[in-house]
Amino acid sequence: MFCLSGCQRSTELPTETSPTTVDLLAEFQTAIRFQDWKQADALTPSVLLQYYDNVEALELAARAAHQNDKANVAADLMIDACRNDQFQDTARIQRTVAALLAVGRLFDCIDLLETAVVTCPDQHVLRRMLFQMCWGVEDRPRSIPHGRYLVRQRQFDLDLLLEMSDTEARSESSQSLVKIAERHPRDKRPLIAEARVRFDDGDLDRAAEILQQILQDTPDDAPSLALLSRVLVDAGRDDEFQKLVADVPESVQDHAFYWLALGDWCQKEYQPTHAARSYWEAVRRDDAIRESWLKLSMSLALVGNQHGLHDQQINALDSRVRLLTRFRHLRTRFLKSGKTSPNDLVDMAIVQKQLGRLWYAEAWLSIATTLPGDSNQRAKEVRDETVKLLRRDTPWQLVDSHPEVSIDLSHLPLPVIGSADNERTPIPSHSTGAVAEAGNIRLENEAERRQLRFHGRTGDELHQPGIMHYQTLGCGGGAIDFDLDGWNDIYLVAAGGKPSQRDSIENSLWRNLEGTLDNVTSASATGDPGFGQGVAVGDVNEDGFPDLLVLNYGPNVLLINNGDGSFSDESHRLDQNVSSVEWSSSGAIADLDGDGLNDLTILNYGQGLDPVTKECRQASTALVRACSPLMFPGARDCFLHGSLTGEFTDQTDNWSANPDVLGRGLGICVGSFDSHPGLDVFIANDLTSNHYWSRTTDIVFGLRESAVLRGLGSSERSPGQGSMGMTAADLDRDGDVDFFITNFLGESNTYHEQVNDGLWRDQTTTQSLHASSLPFVGFGTEAIDFDNDGHSEMVITNGHIDTYPGEDAAPYAQLPLVYQRRPAGDYQLITDMIQGEYLQTPHVGRALWTMDINRDGLTDFAVTHQTEPVALLVNQTEDAGNWIEIQLSGRQCSRDAIGSLVHANITNTQWTIPMTSGDGYLCSNEKVIRIGLGKQGVSENRNKTCEVTVSWPDGTHQTFQSLAINKSWLLTEGDPNAFELSHPGSPH
Repeated sequence: MFCLSGCQRSTELPTETSPTTVDLLAEFQTAIRFQDWKQADALTPSVLLQYYDNVEALELAARAAHQNDKANVAADLMIDACRNDQFQDTARIQRTVAALLAVGRLFDCIDLLETAVVTCPDQHVLRRMLFQMCWGVEDRPRSIPHGRYLVRQRQFDLDLLLEMSDTEARSESSQSLVKIAERHPRDKRPLIAEARVRFDDGDLDRAAEILQQILQDTPDDAPSLALLSRVLVDAGRDDEFQKLVADVPESVQDHAFYWLALGDWCQKEYQPTHAARSYWEAVRRDDAIRESWLKLSMSLALVGNQHGLHDQQINALDSRVRLLTRFRHLRTRFLKSGKTSPNDLVDMAIVQKQLGRLWYAEAWLSIATTLPGDSNQRAKEVRDETVKLLRRDTPWQLVDSHPEVSIDLSHLPLPVIGSADNERTPIPSHSTGAVAEAGNIRLENEAERRQLRFHGRTGDELHQPGIMHYQTLGCGGGAIDFDLDGWNDIYLVAAGGKPSQRDSIENSLWRNLEGTLDNVTSASATGDPGFGQGVAVGDVNEDGFPDLLVLNYGPNVLLINNGDGSFSDESHRLDQNVSSVEWSSSGAIADLDGDGLNDLTILNYGQGLDPVTKECRQASTALVRACSPLMFPGARDCFLHGSLTGEFTDQTDNWSANPDVLGRGLGICVGSFDSHPGLDVFIANDLTSNHYWSRTTDIVFGLRESAVLRGLGSSERSPGQGSMGMTAADLDRDGDVDFFITNFLGESNTYHEQVNDGLWRDQTTTQSLHASSLPFVGFGTEAIDFDNDGHSEMVITNGHIDTYPGEDAAPYAQLPLVYQRRPAGDYQLITDMIQGEYLQTPHVGRALWTMDINRDGLTDFAVTHQTEPVALLVNQTEDAGNWIEIQLSGRQCSRDAIGSLVHANITNTQWTIPMTSGDGYLCSNEKVIRIGLGKQGVSENRNKTCEVTVSWPDGTHQTFQSLAINKSWLLTEGDPNAFELSHPGSPH
C-alpha cells in the first residue's frame, strides 16, 4: 500500500557549458564509464570545484569516492546531492540512505529523511523509513507523528500497524542496529536497541552498562537518558538515578519513559501525589503505553480526594486500562495464530473505536478485509460503520467522549528528586525479629520410606520429545484428613489416557497411619479414571467431613465423603456443560455468596479436543512439540452455587462473571485478601491477564473482575505472562496479604506486594526475585516457614513443558528454588544451603502443596512430577522455633471458614494468616493454619502463650487469650472457648 513518489524529478546537467567544462566533464565521465577509479579520484576535486551545485556531478563524484574506499566521503556527497535537489528525488534519497547505513551513520539518515519529508510531505516511502528508524532507536516522540501521518494518508500495511502497536516490550531484534554501531564506533546510539532488549529481559546491569557507554560520547541523547532512568529505578540504584535526573536536558521530558521512571521512584519513596503527577505526564507524552495508564489509575487510588477528579473521569480511566489490556491480548493472539485471523483484527479495531481512535480502527479493518476467511463480511460491515464517522478533520484521538484524555493533574506537585519537601506516606510494618540461618533447614524426600509409591502422569513417554499440548500440565494432589483422625492423608490425581474418556490411570487416596501411608483407593472408592489434572478439598455438604472435587480434562467428578472411610460419586449434582468437552485444571471450595453453604469455583484451561489432536512441529527438526497455548482459545471459568439440596448450579452468568478477556486458568486462591466484605477469587492465567473476582456492592450478589486495576493482572510491564502457580500470604509481615506467582521461562516470577487496601504493586525486582527465576519454568509454589522463625520461605518446583534437542534448549528437568527473607527486607536464594538431596537434583516438577505429615509441628510438602513418582519432602529442620496450630470451624459461615483471617500476637510480635481454598496449582493444602513463632519473643513470654484473634468471613472478630504454644487448637465461630487438640509433636 506504499507509493513511490517524489515532488518532481531533478534537473539534468547544464547543456550550455564552456569547452573547458565539457572537456573536464567528458574526461570525468569517461573515467567512471571505464571504471578507471584512480583517474576519477584525481579529477574529483576539480569537478567538485566547478560543479559543487550540480546534482548529477555530485552523485558521480560520490560513486568515484565509494569505489576508492572513501565511503564516508561518498555519503557526504550524496547528502549534498539531495540538498541541491531539494530532496525531490526519492530514489536518490534512498541511495543516500544506503550509503549512510553502509558506514553506520544511522542518525545522519534520520536527519536526512526528516528534512526530506518536511520539504516534500508526500514522500511516503521515505516517511515510512524514517518512522522505522526512529522506532528502532527508541525515539518514540520522533516516530509517532510519522506513523499516524501514514495511517491518515492511508499509506499503511499490516507491518506498520503492528509496529505502531508494539508498546509493551521490544519485539524487533537488536542485531541489525548492533552491526550498524560496529560500522561507526564513534556513535554508539544505535546500541540503545540492545539496551532495551536487556531491560525487557531483566538484565538491568548490562542495560545500564550499554546506556552509559552511549552517554559517554553523546551525553544529551534523550532516549538513552530516559531508558537509563528506568533501568536505574528498577535496579534500585537510587543514588545514581538521583544524580542522573538532577542534570538532564529538557528534551528528555518529551519521553514517557522518563516520567514513568520518576513515577516509579516516587512510588518506591511512598510519594503518591508526586507519582500520580508523573504518570499523568507520561500519558500526555505517549497515550498508547498501557503501563502508564495503569500506573496512573493505581496511583490515583492512593492519592484519595487530592486529585480533584470526578467519578466519570476515574471510571473512564479504568475503562481505558481495560481496553488497552484487551487490545494487547488480541494482538498477541493474532500474532500467535500466524497473522491470519480477520476476526482478531476486527476485534482489535472495535477496541480502537472504543478508545476513540477512529483512524487507527479503520486501518485495522482495512487490513482485515484483505485476509481470507469467513469473517470478511463482518470486517466490511464494521469498516463501513467506521468510515461514516470519519471526516478530514477528525483528530487521531477523540476527546469529547473520552473524559480520561482530558484529565488535568497539573495542580499536583512535580517530583523534586532528593528534596526533603516531597511528601512521604509512611507504610507501617509489623516485621520484627531476626531471620534464622538457611543452613539449619533440612528437607528429605521420604516418600519411599513412608511407603508412598505413586506416579500420576499425563502420558507414558514424557521423558522423550513429542509431548502434546494436553500432556504438559501434569497432575496434582492435595492434603485431606478424610477420616478425621488428625493425621493428614494424601489424594493424588492421575491421567495418561485420552481426555474426555475414562481410560486413564486411576487417582489414588493414601491414608496416613501415624506417618506411614497406606493405599486405600479401592476401599474408599476414590479411584476416578478420568484424565485428571487437579483436586480441590473441602466440605461441600457441611457435614464435617472433607470431600473431593476432581478437575479433569473432560467431566469433573464430585466425591462425597460418607464418613465411614468411603466416598460416593455424586457428580450428577454438578451443573456441567454436556455440549462440549471442557479442560478443567484447578478448583476451590468456598462460600462465595455468604449464605453459609460452600460453592465451587472451577478453572477451565480450554475446551474442545483440538489440543489433543493438533500437532505443532519444531521447524529445525520436524519433531512434534507442545503447541503454544495461544494456538487455542481461552475458556470461561465456572462458578457453581451450592444449595440446601446438595445441588450445584452454574451461576456464572447470573453472577456476571464474564471477564473482558477469557483466561486459561491454572492457579487459584480463594480467601479474604482485602478489607472489603466477602471472599475474593484470584486466578493465575496462562498468557492472558490474571483475574481477581470480588463481590459487587449491589444488593443482589454478583462478581466483578478487577485484577489489572488492582495491580494483579501480570507483571508491571506485561499484560499477560505464562502464569501457573501462586501462593497467598503476608510475605512482608505488614498485616495484609501479598501474592507470589510463578511464570514461564524468561519471564521471572512475580511478587505482588499489597501497598494499600486492595491494591498491589509488582515488587519483584525490589525484592531481589527477578533474575534468579528467569531460566526456569515455574509451576507449584507455597510460602512455608520451614524453621518456624516467624518468616515464610518461598519454595517453587520447576520443570519445562517438554523436552527437545538443541543447544539452545532449556533443560527439561530443573532445580527447585527456595527463597528466604533477609533482615534487609528482600529475598535471597538459599536452595544450595538447604540440607537434603532432593533440592540439589533437577526434576520436572508440577504441583506442590503443604501438610504436616508426621505431626511434629514442622510443615512438610509434596511435589508431583512428569517423569518420576510423587515426592514427599519431610521437614527435618533441627533447632526450629516454636509454633502454634489453628483449626477453624464455622457456624454462621461455612464449616471450612474460608475467608477468615487469623491474627496471632506474642510479646508484641504479630502475624496475619489467611484461611484459603484452592491454594495454588492443581492442589489443596492442609486446612490448618500453622504459625512459626520463633524463639526470641517466646523466651520473653513467661507463660509461653499466644493471643489469637479470628476475623471471620462476615467481618466479626473473636479473640482467644493465652493459647499455649507448640499445640494445636480448634477455634469455633461464636464459641468463646478454644479446644486443645491432641498432638504428638514435641516442643522445638
